[in-house]
Amino acid sequence: MSSAVPSKRPAPVDIQQQIAEARKRAEEVKARLEAQKAAKGLANGANGSNGAAAPAPPKTAAELARERVEALKARVAAATARAKGDDPPPRPAAQPNSWGAQPPPPPPETDDISRSGGRGGLSIGIHPRLLADTQDGAKTARYDAKPKPQAKEDERSNPYLSEVGPGPGGRTKRTLHFNHNLHARPAMQAANEMRRKAAIDAMKKRIQASVTKAGVDESAEIQAFTVAMPPEVEFWDEGLQAGIENNEFISKLVVHPIMIEPPQEKYITLKPAALKLTKKETKKMRRIRRAEEHREEQAKIRLGLMPTPAPKIKHSNVMRVYGDMAVKDPTAVEAMVNKQVAERKDTHLEANASRQLTKEEKAAKIAQKAKENAAMGLNVSVYKIALGKDQLLGKHKFKIDMNAKQYSDVTGVCIVAPSLTLCVIQGGDHSTRKLKHLLLNRTKWQAILRGEGEVQNDAFPDDEKEQDNTCTLLHQGLIRNRTIKKWGSFRDVESDSQAKDVLSRFKMEHLWTLAKTSSA
Repeated sequence: MSSAVPSKRPAPVDIQQQIAEARKRAEEVKARLEAQKAAKGLANGANGSNGAAAPAPPKTAAELARERVEALKARVAAATARAKGDDPPPRPAAQPNSWGAQPPPPPPETDDISRSGGRGGLSIGIHPRLLADTQDGAKTARYDAKPKPQAKEDERSNPYLSEVGPGPGGRTKRTLHFNHNLHARPAMQAANEMRRKAAIDAMKKRIQASVTKAGVDESAEIQAFTVAMPPEVEFWDEGLQAGIENNEFISKLVVHPIMIEPPQEKYITLKPAALKLTKKETKKMRRIRRAEEHREEQAKIRLGLMPTPAPKIKHSNVMRVYGDMAVKDPTAVEAMVNKQVAERKDTHLEANASRQLTKEEKAAKIAQKAKENAAMGLNVSVYKIALGKDQLLGKHKFKIDMNAKQYSDVTGVCIVAPSLTLCVIQGGDHSTRKLKHLLLNRTKWQAILRGEGEVQNDAFPDDEKEQDNTCTLLHQGLIRNRTIKKWGSFRDVESDSQAKDVLSRFKMEHLWTLAKTSSA
C-alpha cells in the first residue's frame, strides 16, 4: 500500500486566464469612467453661458494611461519635495477637455505613498525604487509636524483666570558704570609718580652737571649729610665732671638711684632647710656629741683646768663606789645617796625652769610668730557648713572656736542661719592651712550630729565616714589688708538680710549670695 506524498511546488498558474481577467476589469473601469465623464460634461453644458458646446470625442485608452502616468509622476515629485523640506512644485493649470468639461480633480495626496494604489486601470502599487528617497523624509515630516500649543485659547476658555493677567516681566535696565573712581584715580597717580621721578632724575642730572662744571669734590657733599657722633659729655654736664679721675667708673646716669630690694625678698626664707633625720640617726648624733664633750672635760681635768667632779652616786653603784663605808654604815651612805639624787633633780628642774619663757614672753613670742606668718601673705578662706541653727551643736562650735583662738593671727566670723552656717577665716598661710584641715577632714560633722554631741563612728560603716561632705570650701585666695580685725566667734541671724548686714561691716556681703547659690 503506497501513500501519496504532497509536493512542495506551488500549483501551476494559468497566465492567459489572469491576463483575460485583468483586461475584463480594465474594460469595466474604463466604461465606468466614461459614464462619469459623460455625466459631468452634460452638467457643465447645461450651466454654460453660450449654450451647450459640442461634445468632444472620447479619449482613447492610450491617452488615459498617459494621463495616469503623468499624475503619478507629479505625486512622486511632490512627495520627494516635501520630504526634502522644499515647497511642492506648482501644479499645471487644468486644461478643459475638447468637449468643454473640466478634467477630473487630481487624486488626493497621502503621506504613505507605498500603500496607495493607482487611480485607474489595475490596482498596482508604486514601485519600491520610486519610494527609496521618500520614505525616510515622509516619516520625518510626519513626526516633526506637531500641533502648536493652544495656550491662549485655553486661558480664554478658563473662567478661573483673571482677565487682566500678570503683567509683563520687564527686564532690568542696566545702569551706567565707570571703570574708575573719581576719588581714587590709579592711572593719574601712576602718571604723577612717573612725572615726579622724571623731575628728580632731571634735577640730579643738572646738579651733577653743575658740580662737574664747577670742579667740586663729591666727598664734600657726602660729608655734608654725615651725622657726627654725640660727645661723651654734653656741654651742660661738663661742670658735673670736675674731679673725676681717669680710672673712675663713668656711666650715662647723672644721679644714681638707691637700690630698692624687690618685694618678693620678704617671702623668701633665709634660713637653710634643716636636714630631717630618722630617730635612729638622731640618737646616734646625740651619742657622738656627748662623747666629744666628755673627752673635752677629761682633757681639761688632766691639764688642771677644771676640778675633779664628785662621783655620781646612785643606788645601783653605791656598793662599787663606797664599798667598805657602805658595809660599815649603810644608813649614812643611803642618806647621802638620796641627798645627791635630790640635788641633781633640783638642778635639772631649775635649768628647765630657767629656759622656760614667762607668760608675757610666751605671748610676745606667739605674736611675733603670727606677725611673721602674716607677713608672708594674708589668706582668706570661706567655708559653707550644711548645718542650720537647730543642727549645729555645741561640740561643733567648740571645735571651731577653740582651734581658731589658738592662732593669734586668725581673724574671722561664723554666721549661723536657720538653713546653713557660713565661716569666714583670715590669717597667715600656716594657720589657715591648719584650720582648713580641721574643718574639711578632722571634724566628723555627721557623727557628732548622730551622737548628739558625742562622736559615734562604730555604728556606721567606713563608707559613710568618708562621705562626710557637710563642710565645703567655697573660696580661697590672697588679700592685701585685713577686713576683720578679730575673731568674732558665732553670730546668730534669722534671715538673709540680717546675714548681709553682718557681712556688710566687712564689705563681704557678696559671700552670702555665693553661699546661697552654690550647689555644694
